Amino acid sequence: MTTWQPDLASQSGPRYVAIADALSADIAAGSLMAGERLPTHRDLAWRLGVTVGTVSRAYAEAGRRGLVSGEVGRGTYVRTVVPAVTLAMAGPAAIEDTFIDMTLNFPAAGSEAAAIGPTLQEMAADPAMAGLLRYHPNGGLAEHRATGAEWLARCGVPTTPERVLVTAGAQHGVIVVLASLTRPGDRILTEDVTYPGIQLAARLLGLHLDPLPLDEHGLQPEALEAACRRGSYRALYCIPTLQNPTTVTMPAERRQAIVDIARRHNLPVLEDDIFRRLAPEAPPPLCALAPDLVYYVTGLSKTTAPGLRVGFAAVPAIAVDRVASAIRTTCWIAPPIAVEIACRWIRDGSAERILHDLRREAAWRRERTLKALDRWDMNCAPGALHIWLHLPEPWRSTDFTAEAKRRGLGVTPAEAFSVGRRAPSHAIRACFGPLLSRPVLDKALGILAEMLEDRPLQAFGSIV
Repeated sequence: MTTWQPDLASQSGPRYVAIADALSADIAAGSLMAGERLPTHRDLAWRLGVTVGTVSRAYAEAGRRGLVSGEVGRGTYVRTVVPAVTLAMAGPAAIEDTFIDMTLNFPAAGSEAAAIGPTLQEMAADPAMAGLLRYHPNGGLAEHRATGAEWLARCGVPTTPERVLVTAGAQHGVIVVLASLTRPGDRILTEDVTYPGIQLAARLLGLHLDPLPLDEHGLQPEALEAACRRGSYRALYCIPTLQNPTTVTMPAERRQAIVDIARRHNLPVLEDDIFRRLAPEAPPPLCALAPDLVYYVTGLSKTTAPGLRVGFAAVPAIAVDRVASAIRTTCWIAPPIAVEIACRWIRDGSAERILHDLRREAAWRRERTLKALDRWDMNCAPGALHIWLHLPEPWRSTDFTAEAKRRGLGVTPAEAFSVGRRAPSHAIRACFGPLLSRPVLDKALGILAEMLEDRPLQAFGSIV
């Protein structure tokens, strides 16, 4: 057993995350080798002066990242980790012992890698680019906001540059809109299974989330009407197009009903439309139906390149200054150099070419996934980057997730998307976009198919 003891002096955040981060850094630096046994939970806790529970959470987080594996009675061991650049070029034999992560929801790599070099060369040769290193208006440069309005028009949002604000990704857009609309302690409405980022944002801002039920067409208008009559809410957050995690797209009639209810109750709506450009066909956004009531947020992470961290928000005219103030408070400005890259790609057609490639690859992966798992009940609408897999009895989502992890596969249980205390359905989300190669996808689908055919080893945990 190694005497590994992490240096936490340079780490920030919760202690368990700091320990997992230090473990990741030491593996990358070669200080810890594959197969080495880590200190016991109790031993490491004593050395670091933390609780045993903190170390347990740290090892669990490291396991979620694919860094370690644990065996009851034997301990926790460093896994064999293959660098992404190597794995991307590897065949099936090279990925045999590698953890496959289907928890992150973004598209497969496309032609953005080929586009970045020429764009950076053009920018380097442009003397005006030095100006991007200075402070700028919080909502973004005028030319960037104009390009953002052009991108939003392609999303079906008629707007003007004056109503467009540049954000550091869509998640940042969600946070600054909520910050502009609410105060700590306020309540907001959302779908009862939804993007986990809204729960993180609500926790950060001290907000309470109240869940609304979904059906096969999305958010139920009757439930929204009843909630508005029953209580006082500051906003509604929803994902009308390729809802995460269910992949449902709300039909036009349902969208109009939601907007009508929100208007009657003077309820602002935060529309997260991050997946719209992936959907082959989708009705007009809520924002197009009520631009004075709906705060529209999108970004380029699902359609161009997640690493750019560029998003756009279209907000009611009376709210522009409030949202810009929230941007100033959180990051001052979205990074102008990254925004410039994104805007050049939008203007010169690169963004559309990248999107075309991403759509084509996503469609191929979707069809491959549907074929491999065609016997099982799942949601995976055209354009989706993941499946919402309804588990057969007697599988529970947490048991299935744990068993998948034991077999080297990361999926996300329904509990991660559930809002409130209502027991979620027994389902898991598995993302096929970020897997590095098609052979990796085939391996992952094989694991899922085998598990669905199997029964859990036991229906319940140990009972004493």
